[in-house]
Amino acid sequence: MTASARQTLSIEEIKAMLLARVADVAYHYAPPAQGAYEDRGRYFTLNPGRADKSVGSFYVHVSGPKAGRWQDHATAQHGDILDLIALSLGCNLSDAVREARGYLGLQTLSPDDLRRRQEAAAAAAARRQEAARAEAERAARRAAGAKALWLSGQAALRGTPVAYYLRDRRAIDLAAIGRQPGALRYHPACLYQHTDPDTGEVIEGQWPAMLAAIVNARGQITAVHRTWLAIGPDGRWDKAPLPKAKKVYGDYAGAWIPVWSGSGPRGGKAVSLAQAPAGTTVYVTEGIEDALSVVALLPEVRVLAAISLSNLGGLALPPAVTRVVLVADQDEGPAARAALDRAVEQHRKAGRACAVWQNRWGGKDINDALRASAADDGRQAGAA
Repeated sequence: MTASARQTLSIEEIKAMLLARVADVAYHYAPPAQGAYEDRGRYFTLNPGRADKSVGSFYVHVSGPKAGRWQDHATAQHGDILDLIALSLGCNLSDAVREARGYLGLQTLSPDDLRRRQEAAAAAAARRQEAARAEAERAARRAAGAKALWLSGQAALRGTPVAYYLRDRRAIDLAAIGRQPGALRYHPACLYQHTDPDTGEVIEGQWPAMLAAIVNARGQITAVHRTWLAIGPDGRWDKAPLPKAKKVYGDYAGAWIPVWSGSGPRGGKAVSLAQAPAGTTVYVTEGIEDALSVVALLPEVRVLAAISLSNLGGLALPPAVTRVVLVADQDEGPAARAALDRAVEQHRKAGRACAVWQNRWGGKDINDALRASAADDGRQAGAA
């Protein structure tokens, strides 16, 4: 029976058996570290496949429709439950399957035990399907809520805290650019909620915020990015002094903020990305401020913000986009460099030429360079 079980069980059946015990598998192959915790079906611990220093970026879904899926936002790595075993042991998929058989005890199972395992796996799969249906409904509600929040914002940014924050803190003058990005709006009292994972302390209130629409390839708003603002000690607008002054509401994997459409073929108004002609080039940054910095320097190009490093290579761009320029942070950390390399590879596998531009003028990112340049101009003007 041992040989027969080994021959008749597919990889998908083995995955299903692992998923029926997903929490045990996750804790076994990604052991709890100091500070490990669970939050909304996600188990946070150190990445077992690298020299991870602190809990927070790596997690495994231990319940719900994504059970068994894992993600490391610091490196953009992700995978399923077999990939987790491979990550933990530093082995290939074949060895991970062999390890899974041993973990599940398939070599010693009787026919009745095997049948019970398969029935349990089928029941777990049915629960995941139901959870997936419920999650799809929740995602649709989140997308609708994100769109409603963005539409509730003020479209005109002139004279708002958003314009002052971008000008005074980020050296981005929307008036000098010539037109404001249509994806950005201002909300005078945007709700903020945050729960400290360590203490359970809840911070809640309303602050002014910059809203940014996050859209998919069909131009549909799937999420909204919020940057909360407050007047700083020097009397100028800045990011609000909150644990996380920037948050996303909704699902943004594969989507982006359409910060700037650039110029049309004869210098006129550009079309939407969905209508862009074949051979289109897009510049992609992580954050909004970096995207606007590119606009300030190269107003003729099309610029998107990917929101996070993990999403930089996963944008579901239309086929007309044949070249991507990733405007990356100057981050010397090995995890960030590896994540950038993976983003480049993702775009190339999708059939796009991909180049990387990094700020060489000092500072971490292109906005640091823009601000340094503005400060130099200010000093020279003062000296004159």
